[in-house]
Formats: sequence, C-alpha cells, structure tokens
Amino acid sequence: MHILKLPWLAHRGEAKKVECYSVSVNADGTRLASGGLDGNVKIWDTHTISEFKAIDGIDPAKMNELDRLLPPQSQRRPLCSMSRHNGVVTSVKFSPDGQFLASGSDDKIVLIWERDDSMANRPKQFGEVEADLEHWTVRKRLVAHENDIQDICWSPDGSLLVTVGLDRSIIIWSGTTFERIKRYDIHQSMVKGIVFDPANKFFATASDDRTVRIFRYSKKLHESVNDYEFQMEHAVFEPFKKSPLTSYFRRMSWSPDGQNIAVPNATNGPVPSVAIIKRGDWSTEVSLIGHEAPCEVCSFSPKLFMDESADPKRSDNFYTILATGGQDNTLAIWSTRQSKPLVVAHDITSSSITDICWTNDGGTLYLSCLDGSVTCVSFDGNELGKVVSTETLASQLHKYGRDRESNVFPESTQQLLLEEKAFKVLDNEGKKPLVPHKSEVTPTPEPTKQASNVNSPRLPPQLPTTVTKSTSKEQTITIKNGKKRVAPILVSVSSSKPKPNPDIVLNKVIKKSKPNSKVSHGSYILPRSGVSTAVQGTKMRREDSHIHGNNNNDDQDNDNDEIGLDVANDQANNANLSIATLKKQKSKIKRQIMEARYPNQFKLISNLSESLFNHSSLMRHEMSKIINAYDFRNAADLFSGTSASADTNDEDLIFAVLVSAISHKNNEMYSIDSPSTEPTRSIIEVRNGTPWIKDDEEMDIEYDDRIDFQDPTSVIVTNYLGDEERKKYVIYFPFKIQHALPILFDGVLTYYAMASFEGTLQIIFAESGSYLCPSLELGNNLVCLKHSQEYLMGVTSSGLIYIWKLPKFPQERHLKAVLKGVSMAPIMNCDLIVEQMPSNSKFGEGIISPDVKAIEVDPRTGSPYVILSEGNNVYQYSIELMCWTKVVDSWYFHAIDTETCSKCKTYDYFYNMSSRGFKVDVETSRIGKYIFDDSTSELQSVMKTRFDELMHC
Repeated sequence: MHILKLPWLAHRGEAKKVECYSVSVNADGTRLASGGLDGNVKIWDTHTISEFKAIDGIDPAKMNELDRLLPPQSQRRPLCSMSRHNGVVTSVKFSPDGQFLASGSDDKIVLIWERDDSMANRPKQFGEVEADLEHWTVRKRLVAHENDIQDICWSPDGSLLVTVGLDRSIIIWSGTTFERIKRYDIHQSMVKGIVFDPANKFFATASDDRTVRIFRYSKKLHESVNDYEFQMEHAVFEPFKKSPLTSYFRRMSWSPDGQNIAVPNATNGPVPSVAIIKRGDWSTEVSLIGHEAPCEVCSFSPKLFMDESADPKRSDNFYTILATGGQDNTLAIWSTRQSKPLVVAHDITSSSITDICWTNDGGTLYLSCLDGSVTCVSFDGNELGKVVSTETLASQLHKYGRDRESNVFPESTQQLLLEEKAFKVLDNEGKKPLVPHKSEVTPTPEPTKQASNVNSPRLPPQLPTTVTKSTSKEQTITIKNGKKRVAPILVSVSSSKPKPNPDIVLNKVIKKSKPNSKVSHGSYILPRSGVSTAVQGTKMRREDSHIHGNNNNDDQDNDNDEIGLDVANDQANNANLSIATLKKQKSKIKRQIMEARYPNQFKLISNLSESLFNHSSLMRHEMSKIINAYDFRNAADLFSGTSASADTNDEDLIFAVLVSAISHKNNEMYSIDSPSTEPTRSIIEVRNGTPWIKDDEEMDIEYDDRIDFQDPTSVIVTNYLGDEERKKYVIYFPFKIQHALPILFDGVLTYYAMASFEGTLQIIFAESGSYLCPSLELGNNLVCLKHSQEYLMGVTSSGLIYIWKLPKFPQERHLKAVLKGVSMAPIMNCDLIVEQMPSNSKFGEGIISPDVKAIEVDPRTGSPYVILSEGNNVYQYSIELMCWTKVVDSWYFHAIDTETCSKCKTYDYFYNMSSRGFKVDVETSRIGKYIFDDSTSELQSVMKTRFDELMHC
C-alpha cells in the first residue's frame, strides 16, 4: 500500500490550506474532482498523481535523480478551478459515464458541469494566476433546496440524480433533462447522506433524525422519460438511536454486489461503529467497531475480490472491501470475510476525513480532509485480493433485477420461481431465453475508448409467449331480416407473425435513445408548471395550500402524499411505515394541542415564553394584511416560513429547569434569634423530571437504564443571608411544573405557588415547604399566574379567571375563594373584529378575537380589571353583581382630556392605559376623532357629566 500526500494536491485560499469536503473520480479514472471551503471545484489529472507512486519509500538521497522522471512543476496543479458557487462546496459527484459533474454547495444550488474541449486553449483570464489546462462549463443550475446541500448521488445508469440537504428534503432530478421529478420531506431532521443500489432498484438516505430510509423506485414502461414510481420500502432505527449529532456528513456506501449498505455514525453500546444493513430484510446484525470517534464516511470498492486459490464459480468465495474514515483522523480498510480490519492507518490526516472515493479498477482511493489536503492511497497488484471479472459481478446483480428497467413484482422467492418456469418453457422449445440463467451470463464486453460514454439502455423483461400456428378461417355470413351479417374473426396473439430479431431491436433502441449531448435537447414533455421549471428545476407552489393551510404537509412543496404514506396501508404492509406516519400525525396533533394550550389572545399577559403563543393561522393572517397590496403569487414564498412555532418549540426543553430568585425581609414568626435587618435572598429551582414511559420519538428504553429519582419533578429552595446559605429543602412532585411564583406579604416571603401543565395548582409555605391546602385541579393549564398583596389570580387557557385570598397567619388559617372560574368570553365577544380582506386576498372575511392587553387584581376587593387590545375599554368583574362591568368607556375620551384619576392605584393604571391607547388610535387613524359643533356644547357637557357619574360608581 502506498500513501501519497502531495503538498500541491490541496485546496488553498490566501496562501494557506482550506477545508476540503468532497472528492470524486470519473468512470475511466483519469480525472479527480474536489470541492471545499474556498467555494471552488477543482479538477486534477490522476495520471500526474499516480506518477509520484515511484518515489514512495525511496531513499531521500536519491530523490533528486527521480525528480527528473516526475511531472514538471508546471503540471503539479489542478487542470481547472471553477468558482461559480457562492458558498462552500460540500459535495461533488461525476455521472456514471463521466460526461457530467454535479456539485452542491451551501448556496442551495446544484451545478451541472460538462467538459468543453473547444475552450481548452483559451488565454488566461483576468484575475487568473495561471490559465486552466482544460475548461468545464455549467450546463444547468438546479434550484429547489431551501438550505445547504449535503450530498449528491447518481443512479447507476445515470437516469436519476438525487440531492439531499439541511432542509430535510430529498429531491429527485432527471439525469438527462435535469428537470425536477419529485421532492420528499419524509425525514424529521437534516438529511446528510444518499446512496444508490448498484442493481438500480433502491436508494437510501441517512438523516440526523437517527434513521436510514430505504426507497424503492422503478420506471413505468411506455411512459414519458421522467415517469418513475417511488415508494418508501423500510426505515432502519436500531443502530442509530444514540448516534451523535456532531458529525457533518453521513456518507453511506452500497456494496458492489448489492448485498449490504455501510452506514457511518452508528453506535454499538457506548462506542462508535459502522452499521451494515443487509439487503432484503434490512437487518443490522453486523457492525464494524474500531474507530475511536464518530465515523462520517464509508466507501465500498467498486470491485468484487476473491482469493487467488478460490473457486471463481462459487459466490461464497467472493468478498468486498470497505474504506471508512471520520473524526479520529484514521483510515480503516475492511474485508467482509473477516471481522478485523485489513489496514488501520492512524493519523493519516491531520484532521477529520470528510469523503472517500475509489477508482473504477478498485486499486486506488482518494480521501479529502478538513485540513484541505487530498490523500491518495494506492494498492499493488493483488494486494487486496484477486479482482472478480465484470461478468461475474453482473451475475451477482442479476438476481436483484439489475437488467430489468421496470420492476412489477417485489423481489421475492415467488418471482424467482416464476422466472425459472419461464426459463424451462423456453428451453423446452429450444429457444434462447431473453433473460439468462444465473449460471449462464453473457459476457459484457468492456467499452472501448472510441465508444460513446452514454449508457446503453436494456430491453425490459418479457414473459414468454407460446406461439402457435395460425389456422385459416373463413368469415361466417348470415342473412337476417333481409340483411347480410358478417361475423368478425378474433385476431389474437396466437396468430402467426414474423418475430423480430432481438439484436436488431436492441440496436434500434440504442440509436433512438442516444443523443449527441444529453443537454442538447429540451424536455420531452412540457412541464406542467411552465417552461421555467425545465431550466431551474423548481415547481410552483400551490397558493391556496399556503394561505388556507388546507395541505396536509403545511407549506411544504413536496410529493409526500404520492409515496403512499397512509395509516391503513402502513399498518397492513409495514410496521416501520406506520411509525413514520404516526409520527407525522402526532406532530400535527401536538401542534393543535399547543394552539389550544397557549391561545394567542393571552400572549401579552402571560409570563411564559412568547414563542409558545405564535400560531400559523394568525401569523398568516397578519402577514396577509401586510402584503395585501401585492400579488399573492409573487409573495407566496413568504408563507413558507410561517409554520406554527409549536413544531419548533419543545415544551420539555423550555421548561426543563425553572429558576426564580427574590430578595425579601426575614419572617419574624420563624426567627429564633433577634430578626436580622439584612435582606434575605431566596432561590427556587424547579427541575422537571422525565416520565418512565417514552414516546415514539425516543423509541424503547431499557428498564435497567431508568433512575428512579430522575423521574419525579424536584423543587429545590435555598435561602441566603449575604453569602451564607441558611436553609435548604427539596420537594418532589409527580407532575411537571410550568409556573413557580414567590408570594410576598409586606415584603416577607410567605408562599410559593406552583402550577403544572395540566392545571394542578399547589401552594406551599415558603419557610417550611409544607402544604397550605390540597392540590387545586383547574382542568386547563394556566397561561397567567400572578398575585397582588394577599390575592392570588390564575387565568387558564380556556379564559377562566380564578382568584383566591391567601391567609395571613395567625389571624387567618384557610384559603378562601373569591372568583370561581369566571369566563372572559362576555367581554372578549363584545369587541370581536370582523376583517374584510382585499379582493386579491385568499382569506375573505374573518372573525378575530381581541387580545387581552393587561389584567390585574384590585387589592381592595379582589376583583379583576381587564383591558383589551381593541376598543381600549376597561372592564371589572363585580363580585356583588356577578357580571362584568365597563368601568372605563373610551367613548368619553372624545370629550374628556383628563389623563389621570385618583380612584385607586390599580384603577389609575388601567385608566391611563386606556387613555393612552385611545390617543394612539386617533393618531394612527384607526378611529376618527369626534369634532363637536362650536355653536353648542350640549353633547360635550352631557358626556362629561355622564363620565363623572361613571367615575363615582
């Protein structure tokens, strides 16, 4: 094995190396492409690199003599450096025929490059240090991703191109016209890896949601060139439950015989591993352990190997070679015939390995690194084993249907038995079967240099048809009612016809589907979204689904519905599919629960996180009012980012720990010594526990992994006098706490009020932690919890107000109810807003409830004051009258200029807020200012009189 680390084989920026993220070798092994942090795609001559193999291991004293045999300094550089991306190049991949090079970047764009020999000798351009030795031109720009592109992969026949990225999208493009075919947003997190099955039947994706998903695809016969069927076959969870999320890539690889998928960034217990997924049942019983840090990239050699002494006719003598690398700067070479690696090259790079690619002959591999370098590893002769012939490798893929374009039946034993019966029928008639036996594979000649790089399509499979001799029949003529009637003769497949020569038909198909250049022809059919989509590869989004929200996928321009993810079929066919579907339904239900738990109308009065109250429907409504002067078609993209924040706000994370600190006086009742005049600082810390029963997203949990005292919610109270810790106690609760409110009486900390997510209110003594009363069950979670002197008020998500009077010891000893679930619906329904949207809006009329701007408790009587965002009226609930009263009517501000009122402190606060709100509405023209007639002041004087009467009520 030879390791070549050439100083000039690296990405550089401002005279220093920059990170290199991806490498790829073309089909004939003559060109190496690389992309990195500098935003450039570089093309290297592999022949120049391989010539340095001669100096590996040579005495440095003789280096000067060998240096004359090496390429000159002028050739020790990239053949071409392309800088058309506006960001980091994260992935580069040559097409299977080597004609195109696809590059993806964090600028969200995929570029399709093609070599242009007509500009190879062009002069040096402005800004170039040296002229490029060859030229590559951008043929297509593929625009559809909404975030960084992480990985790219071509199908084995080059007919499909799949890109994945941080927007969790899987986008499938045509490999010939580069039109977008499908987009799936199946994964729940960023997608970082994609690989195709060499048998051209599946592709697999790896994501940070800790799953690997297998997709089956097939081309429809006699349909348009881009008409494919896709279906999610399986989802693999087991080896990735605890995989780290620190890896930047998850580059997978499929073995050349189609039997296994190597997936990095898996775990086996506490150690990192590489998971091997077996084709068919997609089991993960095998894992490769050896890397000391997360592994980010795997790459199978494209060749099958066997021992020189082994029997080439027995497939169990074949084995594959796998290269793995990752964050431990180590390259490992594995063989499927033994459990230990063949080679372990520690510190082969100075930083993490980001990509690995093999040459087509399986004798050389290239790996990129975050230090900017590209390392070449070459193997001598049969160092890895004897390479199995191409014909034998084709026979291994034949059992998976490699030579069949359309796959009607699933891969199963029934299909194989059906094929065997077809072979017997043909053999009995002395005819050659269209599909060869597994043991009789026609050798495929190696492509010559003069042959075109375009892959020749294969004929679809045909079931045998028994041909019989035709019999001569005469038409039967009958006379009925004086008219002649001729009975028709059935012309069926049994009629004798000259059978065409298969070789002639194959040649015709090849000539018909073999253009001079794949991009020289436009789309075969006009895209349904317009000609522009053929250039950019994007599909116009449905406006009504974005505005009304009637799409199941909420603002997603995808084809998830077409992939068959429905609950009934998933439960009947595949348990893993039903899990994915249930997760989707669970997310939708969770969003509905969050909107009911945190109504937007109470956002201004709540002491919870404001992000919990942002809901998609109201956000879209507010946005539509802002952009109502524009065309919705041009502004439709603005709705794509207005999904409900419930999807992105995790209650368990927001409320994992609650901390509240307060300074207060010492409680003289509990002071043994003389009370200190120095203020005490108390801290209450709530640590919400996790339940024993895990949900679907966290899968299963072992019983032995549970720690009992991590499950309850713990409340830790600590008192400090200066820097000295005075008292500390811990209380445990069987529910999660959402509010933790300290309550002071005349500056003395007396109680703690704590409320759960389900509306359970618990009041404890701050000094001892004992219960004041049993738990109070309110039925809904509290969006607001506050106190004023001895009154404690809670507002539930359903708009009910509860107020209690807390006891002052030793005069009082029991908690008293002041208000018992009084609804705010009567006052909120008084100020309902009926919105009439412009004619170009998709909303039409809508009824919106006003927001509660402020709510407080009158410390004299314990009744609540409420002011709404619309109308600026102030309401108070009268305990004696048992109904809501309007104590400040903003209509009188047309005639009253008084800005203050000395009724009580709480009343004055709401009066001033109402007065200021009225003036703001007048200044912003939300309401019109009434202009009184100068000739008479009767109306104004009456309004002032009525206002004085209202103030003294």
